[in-house]
Amino acid sequence: MAKILKQQTSLDSTGNQKILLAVVLLIAGLLVLKHNALIGLGLLISGIYIGKSGLAFKTGAIGEEDVTYLLEYMPNDWYVFNDMVVGSSQIDHIVVGSKGVYTIETKNYQGTIYGNAEKMQWKQVFPNGSSFEFYNPVKQGNKHSLELSKFLEESGLKTWVTTLVVFPHKDVELKVWSPKTRVLYLKELAAYFMEQKDVLDKEACILIVEKLKEIIPENDSA
Repeated sequence: MAKILKQQTSLDSTGNQKILLAVVLLIAGLLVLKHNALIGLGLLISGIYIGKSGLAFKTGAIGEEDVTYLLEYMPNDWYVFNDMVVGSSQIDHIVVGSKGVYTIETKNYQGTIYGNAEKMQWKQVFPNGSSFEFYNPVKQGNKHSLELSKFLEESGLKTWVTTLVVFPHKDVELKVWSPKTRVLYLKELAAYFMEQKDVLDKEACILIVEKLKEIIPENDSA
């Protein structure tokens, strides 16, 4: 099994904080409502809005956990870092192994995803016809890979970093054009890795892993 050297923490923490705040606002809103309808209603609306945001963070955390669970079953000389901050980038997953160095941008979205790698915005369409636009995860992931590549190069470890985008939700359909950066369902991820050629030897992997371990915050390793 692969070695998980850092777990995901930020999405869970942020989601829990938002949900707790939402509960406080909802309770306060109900208590205030009978004395001051305007303020009470404002508190209730704020609580609902923040609660939805908190649930979205929790959903994201579940998606990242699903990806991590799959990555654990990669070969035992592979290494996985989750939720890593490198420069200005917060990277969902960094994978280091014989097949190379990868960043994985995880989007735990459902519905139909329409996207073009060259466009700034992608669209999520739900079965009821409602839709939501979000920033192009290919561009987001490529920025993360570039930042990781620069970090390693500054440390004397020049290596190519490959970007992957993964949608782990079981109820997602991808209608995406991205010829250079792979956009995958979770079920495709392991097969994708196994199809790649070996490009790093054991010593190179260890040097990269040791450098990444240096930027894991204290008390935040797996």
